[in-house]
Amino acid sequence: MLHIIVRTFFATLICFYVVSCTAEKSSVPFEDSLKDAGVSLTSIRDGQHESLIVGNGDMYGIVWEKDSGLFMRITKNDIWDARIDVSEDGELPKVDIANNIITGEVGGPPSYRKTFPQPRSAVALRLGPVSSGKGFRADLDIEKAFVSIKPADGQNISIRILHDRNVLLINSPHEVILEEIKAETLPDATIGETDNVSWLLMKMPGDIDYKGMDYAVAVASKGNLKAVSLVTSFDIKTGDVLDQAVKLAASTIGDREKELITEHEKAWEKYWSASGVHLEDTVLQRWWYRMLYFAGTVSKPGTSPMNLMAPLATDATPWHSDYHHNYNSWQAFWPLPGSNHAELADPWIAYLDYMIPRFRFLAEVTYDCEGVYCPISSFLHEPDPAVCQSKNKRQLSFNPWGLTIGDVGMNVQNMWQKYLCDQDSVYLLNKMYPFIREAALFYSSFMEKCRKDSNGKVLLGPSYSPEHGKVGIFNCPFDIGYVHYTFDAFIQAATVLEKDTDQMKRCRENKALLADYPIALNESGEPVVVDWEGCKFNEVPVHNITVPAAPVFPCDQVTWFSPEPQKELFRRTINVTKHNFNNSNVIFNIAKARLSMPEAVDEAKKWFVSRELPNGLFRWQGHAHGTFMGEMIGIAGLINEFLMQSVHNKIRLFPCWPADKDAKFSGLCAQGGFIVSSEFRDGRVVSATIESKAGSQLQILSPWKTIFLDGQMASIDPEGMVTIETSPGQILHLSENITD
Repeated sequence: MLHIIVRTFFATLICFYVVSCTAEKSSVPFEDSLKDAGVSLTSIRDGQHESLIVGNGDMYGIVWEKDSGLFMRITKNDIWDARIDVSEDGELPKVDIANNIITGEVGGPPSYRKTFPQPRSAVALRLGPVSSGKGFRADLDIEKAFVSIKPADGQNISIRILHDRNVLLINSPHEVILEEIKAETLPDATIGETDNVSWLLMKMPGDIDYKGMDYAVAVASKGNLKAVSLVTSFDIKTGDVLDQAVKLAASTIGDREKELITEHEKAWEKYWSASGVHLEDTVLQRWWYRMLYFAGTVSKPGTSPMNLMAPLATDATPWHSDYHHNYNSWQAFWPLPGSNHAELADPWIAYLDYMIPRFRFLAEVTYDCEGVYCPISSFLHEPDPAVCQSKNKRQLSFNPWGLTIGDVGMNVQNMWQKYLCDQDSVYLLNKMYPFIREAALFYSSFMEKCRKDSNGKVLLGPSYSPEHGKVGIFNCPFDIGYVHYTFDAFIQAATVLEKDTDQMKRCRENKALLADYPIALNESGEPVVVDWEGCKFNEVPVHNITVPAAPVFPCDQVTWFSPEPQKELFRRTINVTKHNFNNSNVIFNIAKARLSMPEAVDEAKKWFVSRELPNGLFRWQGHAHGTFMGEMIGIAGLINEFLMQSVHNKIRLFPCWPADKDAKFSGLCAQGGFIVSSEFRDGRVVSATIESKAGSQLQILSPWKTIFLDGQMASIDPEGMVTIETSPGQILHLSENITD
């Protein structure tokens, strides 16, 4: 009996040791690749180009060198001067769809030329001096999300924003000094001290429709450890914002530094465990990790969405740093579900859901239509128009860009992409379906007012070809593509939820009335897609968003399994469409990748390589717009498309990856709720492992002539597709040979 007890004891001890070792081992795939993506600099004197970024998704900031010390600016996504003065604005535009008549103000209104509304940096912080001029090294560790400053002649400094609380944690011998960021349009902040905790309190003004907001910053110190808290009036339901900030900073200081840092690093380890890449193209590898790091610093479930460009290095951000309802905001959130970080799209989806009353108001006022219509611009803290007393109910009319009707569908796509990847029907019902339903309702209502051509097809418009067209055009490919997309998404969502059968019928009927994409002849007399009905070839000389290629991407209507003549039409179109490589670079080259055009990788890199900044960011349009975080995050989605494509629940592995470079990825998410890992070596796919989260039907283009599923040969249809019924949690191993 004793020997059994002893044996059991040692067996238990061994198991404990094994479990402990396993628990200590990092779960991050390709950890060395992640580490290599960090930033190391010997100069951080340029606030735009060399500053290092830390954040937790809600609170974020940058640090750079100034006056031999360190200078930081921090903020939160919900800190806005959200006032709008529309008293000088003209009437909101009204569009008579049937007669193609647009009345009201067309052009940027006076309110848009004011310095508010816009997000604001909360506070500036100073430390130092940290160096006597002998130099230092500054490192951004994106794996563990912290900055370390190592002076040649001083004590090391570490800076991180804790993942699970809005506190900037600094380990430094230097005092942290609060410094107000002055603005002519804002009142002065109040600065004081309570129980050895220094603080700053700012009361942001409101207007006739908006009560304003407060925020407080507090600094508590204990030896080298400093805690800088940031609390807004939107963070707390009751109590005083200053009191809460002081308590948060004070409670963070103590003997918990190691514990807090451990919790912080575990949270980021969980983040990085979701997915990873290991690419022989180390430039793309570096960009992928950095863009996902930036996504994790500025977006977080349960918080406000990131704005157009974080107002960190400067408050002089263009376009009010608002929410643009075209590709500018879309590009920040679209790649996140595919990177297996669907949760980071939550803030934008929640915001769109919150804005339904305002968007309904605009659909009615502008178009006399049901449903929701997205303007070009919106702002955080928008009240329901029903309670607004101001002229135009605080609505800016920023035309003509705001007259692009396809933008409604682009916002549907950010929602629907998340559902396709995570298959969360409860979230679909509660957070996404109301907006998707309203968007489909708008398009049905709009189309039913449109004139028809001689073939009985709808002349979809009047509209505006995104960013470079003209007012009053019809059948823009961007619009047609997104109306198709929205109807399809709504019908699928309603089917899943077993709702709205009558509206599904209405959408199907209207979908059948959409015209073909407009065609013109190029210089060789060959047909190509153009920007609107009646548009001449090269009438739009240069594109900022590649409208003729939009049905391929972002509208997902033409893809690698479309009929060959259709694919060839769009390849020809892409080859003659000129774009400016600014905002179009990501979108255009994804379209190329979707059509297996091998130059996509090099074309994408060509523009970004020349604009990569030392701190991991990119210059946009030849200069830095504040911190143009959202559009940069889209680069991760571009790289995903080179590794795996997932459209209409069909998967394709390494569709546009250079044959002379090896690559691996782990944890990318495909439509249907599949987590995919695969390897490309010596010019071919060598393995694939797929986890079925929801038990959906798997459809994958076979990379081989024969394919084995867990040792059993699977059938390949004439199109090269393999279809497999799966169960929730099932893990499938795909290989070319039975022995693999």
